[in-house]
Amino acid sequence: MTQRVRTQRIHRKGGRRVSEAERGTDVPGVTRPLTSRQRQAAARREEILKTALGLFAAQGFDATSTKQIAREVGIAEGLVFHYFPTKAGLLAAVLEARLEGGRAFRSVLRPLLEEASDRPAAEVLGAVASGWLATLRRDEEIVVVLFTTAQTNPEVWEAWQGLIREGTELLTGYLAARVEAGELREDLPLETAATMFVSSLMVFFLTRRHLPEPQWREQGEAHARELVSVWLDGARA
Repeated sequence: MTQRVRTQRIHRKGGRRVSEAERGTDVPGVTRPLTSRQRQAAARREEILKTALGLFAAQGFDATSTKQIAREVGIAEGLVFHYFPTKAGLLAAVLEARLEGGRAFRSVLRPLLEEASDRPAAEVLGAVASGWLATLRRDEEIVVVLFTTAQTNPEVWEAWQGLIREGTELLTGYLAARVEAGELREDLPLETAATMFVSSLMVFFLTRRHLPEPQWREQGEAHARELVSVWLDGARA
């Protein structure tokens, strides 16, 4: 068998010979290292995204100006538009970066539910409720931006609905397995039951998110327990 050998061109740099791979040129399989200017631009873009997210969450998308975002970052307003041509484009970039970065609820629920079809609902649903509330708390800013902006922005509404949908679909699959196992009643409306469970957690978060951390934990744990208890009273076979 003939082995294909990659040749490397040799160049001069600072009086010594360097290969194309070392230079970071377009060699297959080799990533060109970022220049200091590119690293600075990436860091500034991330700072704009982070600042915009915080302001959108605190005072709303409509009430936040690009001038205010620029002032908080410490740059000229024109530089914001260099990275994001429009304010709507900035919002879209914020949502994309934060939602794709976490796939928040899916990453929490999938490990809990996909391998849990043979475990009792009381045990699994308690973990789901606690995990969901913890994720809402961790990603509070992006959840608030989604919820408040979705009321007037159709694209954000779709993203908000997608966030809810990804959780309810996973939960519906688990509930179907527990119906088949005989733990939950046969006529349980699976999608409605899952939506009610998730909606209760969302309402709790939106009405309690301003609580200090100790109170949040205490009330969140109590809500998760009570939700599972009440939900199971109506769902058990």
